[in-house]
Amino acid sequence: MALIADPATAGLAALAVFLVVLGILVVFVESIRFARLLAALSVDLAVGVGLVLLDEPDVALIVLAFGAAIVAKQAFEWLTTR
Repeated sequence: MALIADPATAGLAALAVFLVVLGILVVFVESIRFARLLAALSVDLAVGVGLVLLDEPDVALIVLAFGAAIVAKQAFEWLTTR
């Protein structure tokens, strides 16, 4: 049985997670080292794939939104410091 039955609800939750995590990263975290970035993305991807294999793609979407926020923060930092 799926934890989140509706994909639209999962999409809205993923958007909320993305915006909250991105906001926290931009406001409170000055920079993330590249090694930590790769480690966080690797763990995030592994958890997302694990959730898809456990037949929870909606929850995996929320987990992957966390990784997308980390990538967006790095892109924002790269674009503003050049």
